[in-house]
Amino acid sequence: MNIRWNVILGVIALCALVWFYSLNQETADLSELVKKPDSPDYVGYKMETTVFSPEGKKQYLALSDKIEHYTVNEQTLFTAPLVYLYPTTSNEKEQNPNQNVDFFSTQNWKLSANQARLTKDQILYLEGNVVVQSLTSDSRLQRIETESAVVNLKTQDMTSETQVKIKGKNFSSTGLKLVGNLRQQVATLKEQVKTYYEVSKQ
Repeated sequence: MNIRWNVILGVIALCALVWFYSLNQETADLSELVKKPDSPDYVGYKMETTVFSPEGKKQYLALSDKIEHYTVNEQTLFTAPLVYLYPTTSNEKEQNPNQNVDFFSTQNWKLSANQARLTKDQILYLEGNVVVQSLTSDSRLQRIETESAVVNLKTQDMTSETQVKIKGKNFSSTGLKLVGNLRQQVATLKEQVKTYYEVSKQ
């Protein structure tokens, strides 16, 4: 009789230990699911996002290998971003609404970098191997290269405090402290400016 009770009590003790262990495991698993204060609210991979203006026109298209969005400061981080800007004024598609124009043909600028940060005010901070490339052959500005730049996606204003290389129609420039506007195809370097002009042979 004592042996039987010992076996029963042993089984009960073993079941209690197993239950207690599993309860601790579930608690640990739940703690891993709780969001940490400095972690993003949303993470996406190979994302593509099109943003429209209040008037319903395409403003920009953003593609990225990885996106992290933080609700606390309303910022989004991009890894290896590509951002295509659309004209914000009258363009060929608006002037010829019945013309069948390919989706990408209406984009006029492509921005790329290693990393980027977008604020709630649509200010884009680009970092590492920043390249701004015109997608239209008749643009006065063709290419801008730098290590760090800030672009207002609403107005297409652009600034940079780092060394900048500019390639335009029949000229190239290098210097510091860029101030410009992609929509207006203008860029000014304020320090250590060197400009080279290409003279076409008649």
